[in-house]
Amino acid sequence: MTRIIFALVLLLIPCTFFAQTKPSKEYTTHLNAAKNHNVGLVKDKAHLNKLVKQGKLVAIKQRGYGYRIDKLTHSHAYLVPKGRTVLNAMARDFVKLAGQNFFVVTSLTRTEADQKRLRRVNSNASSNDSSHSYGGAIDISYIRFNHKKQVNAKLEKHLETVLKQYQASGKIYFVKERQSRCFHIIIR
Repeated sequence: MTRIIFALVLLLIPCTFFAQTKPSKEYTTHLNAAKNHNVGLVKDKAHLNKLVKQGKLVAIKQRGYGYRIDKLTHSHAYLVPKGRTVLNAMARDFVKLAGQNFFVVTSLTRTEADQKRLRRVNSNASSNDSSHSYGGAIDISYIRFNHKKQVNAKLEKHLETVLKQYQASGKIYFVKERQSRCFHIIIR
């Protein structure tokens, strides 16, 4: 009887519990782009501070021309130097296109511990390595502009236009995440 119950339990548990799914080609491409900045996986807060001291990661201002950083609960306001340059340029181009508006950055660099904590509350958070944990990723909300959380199709379109231009020029990759309602951007 015990064997039958055990067999039934095994049938009810999804196979993904036992075997991790293979990451998509797109995911692998994006992760490799983040890894190419030679920061390595940011393990913890002490490691993050060491990378900042070495200049491998740089601080991102809370308020910049064309963007604001949201209250970060699962990440830290640091990026690879090229990331800061690209973020500032994208924000300037967004303002040129959208007028005196700004977008909201919702996530930047995560430690391994941050990523693990995020997985508990966000099923969209990767169970594999995240490009955020290499200092090379930015999440920008597409439903938050000018401190207002609401759909604004016009500003969303302007932001996506800027992102498409930067992707076409080889500066970034990006994905529109439906569940998180953000653009996940990887610095190339």
